[in-house]
Amino acid sequence: MRKLSLFVVVAFIIATPAFYVAPVRAAGRTWTVVAGGVSRDGAVFANAYFPRTIEIAVGDTIRWRFEEFHNVTFLSGTPYPPIEVEQGGKSYFNPLVFYPVGGRTYDGTGLHNSGTPITVPPPKLAYSLTFTKAGTFQYVCTIHGPAMGGTVTVKPGMPRSSPSAVLAQARRDQARVLSAGERVWSTKAGLPQGNTVLVPMVGDIKGRYSLYGYTRRPLTIKRGTTVTWVMRDPFEIHTVSFQQGGRAPKPGSEVVFEKQNQGPPKVTWNPQVVQRTESKTYDGMGYANSGILFTKGFGPPNAPDSFSLTFTKPGRYTYFCWIHTFEKMQGVIVVR
Repeated sequence: MRKLSLFVVVAFIIATPAFYVAPVRAAGRTWTVVAGGVSRDGAVFANAYFPRTIEIAVGDTIRWRFEEFHNVTFLSGTPYPPIEVEQGGKSYFNPLVFYPVGGRTYDGTGLHNSGTPITVPPPKLAYSLTFTKAGTFQYVCTIHGPAMGGTVTVKPGMPRSSPSAVLAQARRDQARVLSAGERVWSTKAGLPQGNTVLVPMVGDIKGRYSLYGYTRRPLTIKRGTTVTWVMRDPFEIHTVSFQQGGRAPKPGSEVVFEKQNQGPPKVTWNPQVVQRTESKTYDGMGYANSGILFTKGFGPPNAPDSFSLTFTKPGRYTYFCWIHTFEKMQGVIVVR
């Protein structure tokens, strides 16, 4: 699991009000790092920190500005936390990934995690950390995996650059990443292979982006054609989900909350999200769902990476990704 809806995050924030605090002001300067980013049409999401590396002085503060769904985690040698944990024979979202951990200062030791913020305006929110010891420190987004990482180098003396110059360069880097994704999205379509059409769901580790769409335009096929969706995005997970009427569920319905006597609720997947239906054909009636799809090598053992349906009746069918309903990830198939 890589992404959650706004509804889930709001529940986390309500349960942990201490997450959003004013930046801690040390004797040094405050620097800005941008976490993520999204293209204007909402099709391309950046899975990167801008800048990826930053040099600051002891006593300086970094303020991470979240512009997409990420966290900031300094592991400091602690084990990489799994996205989900088992309790009582059931899987729940791991609090070490989604809830804040650690204080407002960092000396290179201990687990520090921002928790998961609301990522689109309004409002735009941030996480701040003041660095009290010289050294080079790595951090990651534990939602999107080790490929999304950053480095902070803390020096005793004043760095050569300035916060404004670093932020300006960060924005240029962000624009390049989004532009690279937009070039790919502009040509994304189904790939005919005989009586089958292949629809890859793609992302690029080197390019540091993911595409939140199936095909750029409606996919037009003949009746009897099989469409196969394949996960090729190592950053993300998706579903391919059809339901009668074509309407996507409300954001937040992909999860179930379990109240606790103390503390925030436990959160787990709605069974409809993970349940892979046995449907092999689709005529616009009923519900067909891939379950959660993972890119090979980036998910649990034997996790599915593809889903196929043969379309038996002419019509226009809208489908969606359960996990990214908030981002409005949808596709359209027109059957002639």
